[in-house]
Amino acid sequence: MSDHQDAAGQDYDGPSSPPSKRTRTRILKFVGVLVVLALLYYSLFVLLPSELDWATVWADLQALTAWEIAALVASGLLAILALGWTSKASLPGLSLYQGTESSATSQLSAFVFPPPADMAIRFAMYRTYGFSDEQSAVAVLIAMVARYAMVVVMPLIGMALVLIAGLGTWSALWWFLGIGLAFAFLLWLILRVVHSDAAAHRVGGWLQRVASRVIRWFHRTPPDDLEDSVVDFGRRTRSTVDRNGRSLVVSNVGWGLSNALVMLLCLRFSSVSSATVPLAAVVLTAGLIMAINMLPIPGKDALAVSWIAAVLGLTSSTDISNLGTAMLLYRLVTWILPMPVGGVFFLLWRSRVRRNKAAEGAAA
Repeated sequence: MSDHQDAAGQDYDGPSSPPSKRTRTRILKFVGVLVVLALLYYSLFVLLPSELDWATVWADLQALTAWEIAALVASGLLAILALGWTSKASLPGLSLYQGTESSATSQLSAFVFPPPADMAIRFAMYRTYGFSDEQSAVAVLIAMVARYAMVVVMPLIGMALVLIAGLGTWSALWWFLGIGLAFAFLLWLILRVVHSDAAAHRVGGWLQRVASRVIRWFHRTPPDDLEDSVVDFGRRTRSTVDRNGRSLVVSNVGWGLSNALVMLLCLRFSSVSSATVPLAAVVLTAGLIMAINMLPIPGKDALAVSWIAAVLGLTSSTDISNLGTAMLLYRLVTWILPMPVGGVFFLLWRSRVRRNKAAEGAAA
């Protein structure tokens, strides 16, 4: 038997060669496009039908004029840009385009994968922009804390405006004072952790003791590095907060107010007049819906309409119906619109990453 024949007498040419770099690049490009299409298909034809009644959506859209639709799309794009600004503020050196690209792409993934999966997408994209793992991780952590803080701040801003306008009750005042003081104390505590190692050790030690006691109730072994984690959080975020603290505050408030602008247009285009829901109440409504959207519970839309109608004191069936239409439009602008925008940004990002790799390979 020849050295070039196998046991069955067949000619043997040796192991097959791996595919060329160009072929691998084409395969990766094809897989990337398939991933985006799969996410869009799942979002539009699996997830959305379980969340929205398309017949109602189409009827509501037909009731709008071309100018109103254009205004809603423009306000939605402004909210996407504002979210990108918050990303830029969380990572010194990140451009506004990069912040918008990464945040829009992460919004696309957030519809399929629950938080904080969207932050993992940002982390991966930050690394391709040339930032280290340390810088990317700190930026993601700051952005996540700032986002959840803004979800609390927006209802407080709305409640303050309602009270200033003389539209609130004594009950609303007490709610505002209670939630406001609790949030202010928590924010002060976080800032102390960021700016002082001694304070971080004290807070971390207290959290360690509380966590250990609670976890032992469930007969589990508590973590022993919680204090070190708190100290590490303070040290990692200190330079960014010192350098970009003002930008972090302004950008996140801008993101919240851009959502309030979307809510304002949705309400007015749904025949909810300023006499029914004044401007101050619009900001409160936007804050409440931002908070409700963060709740991991089914049927949030129905809960939002009934709860917000009760908060605003709406009793007319017409007003409640119009409020439901506005909530649906708001969901379309802030939930549906980011899907195609995120898909476009993802494809642009992937294309640029491939070109950069090809250029590096050619230079080598």
